Amino acid sequence: MTQLNDLIGKQERVVSISQHATVRDAAKAMAEANVGCAAIMDGLKLVGIFTERDILKRILLKNLDVDTVLISEVMTRELICAGMLQSANDARVLMERHHIRHLPVLNDNAELVGVLSIRDLVRDQVTEIKNYIAMHEG
Repeated sequence: MTQLNDLIGKQERVVSISQHATVRDAAKAMAEANVGCAAIMDGLKLVGIFTERDILKRILLKNLDVDTVLISEVMTRELICAGMLQSANDARVLMERHHIRHLPVLNDNAELVGVLSIRDLVRDQVTEIKNYIAMHEG
């Protein structure tokens, strides 16, 4: 069974941005990296997460100005996180239970090491199923 530290190692990059940045800054960084969320930092400490859904629900639907609203005003502060040694299956269950699509992964010092998406976990599950089938064919 795959552990999260294995999946984190396959990530291309995590977008992290200061809590003092504007919504436009975060959206631009996310778009340039082609990712659906940004980790919001206060120095080295993870203080929030900002997602594509937040742009829709917390900014556009409320007609807020992306150039003046700070990320700290609209980010999700109540974080659901996982540890590096948790299994991919446990992470998937956690995401389903909390209805989230992005999961920050922390090391033993509570430092951010990556952010997994539900897509990452589904991709891993498909790979495991393919490997299982290949082992049992024949």
